[in-house]
Amino acid sequence: MSRVSKFVTSSDGCKIFAEGVGNLEGPTIVLVHSLGSSTIVFNNLFKDDQLLSKVYLVRYDMRSHGRSGRPVSQSDYSSQNFAVDFMAVVEGFHRQKPYLLGWSLGGTVATDVCTHCPASYVSGIIYVSALPYIGAIMMDLAKDFLKNLRPRLVAQDVADALQAKIDFVNSSINDCNASNWDDRLLWVGAFSHLNANDILNAMSRQQDPELLLAAGREGLRLLHLYGDADQQLDNAVAEAQVSQHFIDRKVVVIKSGSHALFYEFQDQVVEEVLAFVTE
Repeated sequence: MSRVSKFVTSSDGCKIFAEGVGNLEGPTIVLVHSLGSSTIVFNNLFKDDQLLSKVYLVRYDMRSHGRSGRPVSQSDYSSQNFAVDFMAVVEGFHRQKPYLLGWSLGGTVATDVCTHCPASYVSGIIYVSALPYIGAIMMDLAKDFLKNLRPRLVAQDVADALQAKIDFVNSSINDCNASNWDDRLLWVGAFSHLNANDILNAMSRQQDPELLLAAGREGLRLLHLYGDADQQLDNAVAEAQVSQHFIDRKVVVIKSGSHALFYEFQDQVVEEVLAFVTE
C-alpha cells in the first residue's frame, strides 16, 4: 500500500499538509498531533501492519505546525478555522464519516468539529491522553510539571525555551533511552520549528465545549485512552468533566502508561482502536 502526501487548502487559504495510507475499504481514522509536534509523531502507527490492513489512516499538520501554513494573526486561529482545516483534509482524501483520534492538544479539534461541522460529521472520537478543549479545564488537567513548563516554552531566553521543548518531549515518554533517541530528536526538531507566537496561537483560540458534550449525550461514540503514569496530565479530570457526558463511551486506563501512549504502548492502543472502529 502506497502512502499519499499532499497539501490541501483551507477556506482562508492556509495550506495544510496531510498524508494517508492503509486500507481504502476500511474505516478512516484521522490522527491529530499534540502541541509542538507534527505528523512525524505518528510514524509508528503509519508502519503498523495490523492497523493498516484494516483501516485507512490520515494524519495532518495543524496550522502553525510542521509543513502546514503559519498565519501570524491570532484571528487566523479560530475554532471555526480548525474545524474547516479538518474538513479540508477529510474531503481532500475523499473520505466520509471518519473517526477523529486526538493526542494531547489534538483532542481539542473534536470540540471544533462538533461545534462547526455538520451534524454526525465524525463516526466517533478517540482521545489519547487528550485535552478536550481549551478553557478552564486546562488548569485542573495539567500537572504541576506542565504548568511550570508552559511559560518557559515562550520565554525570551532562547536557550531556556529550547530546553523547555526538550523537557516537554522527554516528559511525554516515560522510558527515555538510547533506543528511542532518534524519535525524540525528531520530536524536538518538530517543536523547535515553532516560535513563541506559533505556540501562543495554537493554544489561545476560544472554545465552547457545549456542543461536544451535547453530541456525547446524543450518542456520539467515544474511546478514551490514557495512562496512569502520565507526567503531563491528570487524565481522570478529563474523564470526569467530559467523558462522563458520553452515553456510548469506553474508558481504558493503561497501567504505567505515559503521555505518548500510542508510542510506548502501541500494541495495546492499536488493539483498543481497532476494536472500537470495527464494531
